[in-house]
Amino acid sequence: MKRGLAIILLLIGCAVIIYGVSEKDKGQASIEIGKAEIDIGKKDSAFSPYFIVGGIAAIAGVVLLAAGGKK
Repeated sequence: MKRGLAIILLLIGCAVIIYGVSEKDKGQASIEIGKAEIDIGKKDSAFSPYFIVGGIAAIAGVVLLAAGGKK
């Protein structure tokens, strides 16, 4: 049972991180006029809630997998 929970946590954590990466550039635009480039939109930081929650879930899954293997 621990192994199943660990795999589920690991998969959910990775899915949340991937979703966060895909949403990071949403709402940004870049306009090129000749040699000048204008960036419009807000810049997201690397510490988005997606990365924090996904990272915690993935790390918990890895820890449970490692603890389950040591019997």
